[in-house]
Amino acid sequence: MSGSRLVAGSRVAIIGGGIAGAGLASSLLFNGRARGVSLDVRVYSHSEPNTVPPPVVLTPECRSRLAALGCRVPMDWRVHELRGVEVLSHGRRDLLPAPPGGLWVVDGWPNGPSGLEVVREALVTAATAQGARFISRHVDRVERHAPAPDAPEVVRNSGPLVVRAQGSGDRFHAVALATGAGGLLGDAFFPGFEPAPTVAAVQARLRHGSSRLTLAPLARLWIAPLPTVDGLFLLPGAHSVYALAFGPAVTPADLCQALMMAARDGLVDEGFELSALETTRLPFGPGRSLVAPGQLVVGPAALGHPLQLGLSETLATCSRAAVGLLDGGLEASALERRYVREGLSELMEDAAAGARSIAWLRRAGRRAPEAFLAARRKGSMCGVYSGGVLGLAAPTPLSLLAAARWAGLREVVSSWLRTAVEPVPTTVPTLEPDLYYVVDDDPDAREAMTQLLESTGATVVSFSDELALFCAVARRPPTAILLDVVLHWVDGLRLCEGLKQHPLTRNTRVVVMSGLNRPHVRQRALEAGAEAFLPKPVEPERLLQLLMGHGAPLPTVSPPVHVPEIPADAESGRYAS
Repeated sequence: MSGSRLVAGSRVAIIGGGIAGAGLASSLLFNGRARGVSLDVRVYSHSEPNTVPPPVVLTPECRSRLAALGCRVPMDWRVHELRGVEVLSHGRRDLLPAPPGGLWVVDGWPNGPSGLEVVREALVTAATAQGARFISRHVDRVERHAPAPDAPEVVRNSGPLVVRAQGSGDRFHAVALATGAGGLLGDAFFPGFEPAPTVAAVQARLRHGSSRLTLAPLARLWIAPLPTVDGLFLLPGAHSVYALAFGPAVTPADLCQALMMAARDGLVDEGFELSALETTRLPFGPGRSLVAPGQLVVGPAALGHPLQLGLSETLATCSRAAVGLLDGGLEASALERRYVREGLSELMEDAAAGARSIAWLRRAGRRAPEAFLAARRKGSMCGVYSGGVLGLAAPTPLSLLAAARWAGLREVVSSWLRTAVEPVPTTVPTLEPDLYYVVDDDPDAREAMTQLLESTGATVVSFSDELALFCAVARRPPTAILLDVVLHWVDGLRLCEGLKQHPLTRNTRVVVMSGLNRPHVRQRALEAGAEAFLPKPVEPERLLQLLMGHGAPLPTVSPPVHVPEIPADAESGRYAS
């Protein structure tokens, strides 16, 4: 058996059983059969289940690639056909229409499998039908050990690469890494391996009380909604909305605050519930060292950028890796030439341009949506292998980078010349007297505070979940908000800061309450814009005088509104600001 090329009977291992792994298995077996080469392909598919399995957007190119790999793409996969992608930034918005053939949203979560699971299962079925074997084992490392000269013939013909998985070791002629971005094997795959860089991200699923979403069939990209968030994707699924926030320092609290702002601005329906949330990583450019003798990397581990919407790039790396392995040979120089330089060069340029454009889009501010339109009008600046951002044929990443850079420079220069004038909302709701909002995740504290205020004749709306607060304040401004510090998703101090930063909610009075009666907590509450800080248990007379003035008639109130104290040892765990 030849040591430098894949021949009939060669053994190939694929680490990762997701879209990239199953796609590479199908592509290898299909292309091998077309060349008269029957391969033994094993896919190590052990992985941790996603808490937030995402939907999938199938572009016309994605559907064609799936069909070429032997996957059926039935019409009933489609739960939505997007009209396009709306790009928003600093109050400006523009729509990029969907391409001919449409953008399909595939998703059944939570009543059925997510879009990612649907497409993966179709690829697994296609690969299995062609002879691939899927093994549920976690791979620890890949080693290179040439068989001993006196080893049995079956061992000498099994290849020089050893895949160590949960105590077992199997030999292969070639090994491909097809895991997602982040959490890779590193040097345990091969020495000097440099995968695609990554950026932090947080993803979530939003569910609504109504069985049918009223959200328009649009994907939305909000550029820089917060200082720590470079972008927020909102994608309607079958029974939920998928949200993804990304940025170098993004946290779950950032995503929650961005979602509250999105609800306030009408980007998601009111009354949503955060059903699932988890941190993840997204590819942020091309990898620098992707091949070794008999080894290569495909999918998000090889390249990508956060503005990708769809699977075209992942499936393209799979088909080009299969051709590179079968036609280029197993030597590192041959794989570098056939797979990286000839197969991936344009995709790598796109990944680098897409990642670099994000910083310029942030600098562009209100001109960011305009940059997408300008880049789209220029058409493609790349070759036949390049796709567009956001699942569209245009703009391409390179044309977007050029337009975003120009928009960013214009915005920087114009900011020097103009006086900063904050946009004023077209309609500002009238403050409703004697309306108070109470936000506390403790039901006893919430009930006690509600009874106290209602005893004065006030109207009280209580919130157990802070996610609905922004929307409620913007649409029905209260006289004041009583805000606890320790909440479920976002601490009350960040919530207060967010309320004070927007024209619709800036003038709302906020009183912060907390059992964390520490000087630094009090100081931070006042710096965040709170009118006052009240330690728990709250003294009723002090609270009522603060809210209603010294001349307000006070009801007969006995003991203080008692809220259970938070133990000192729990402070660091529950309050991290």
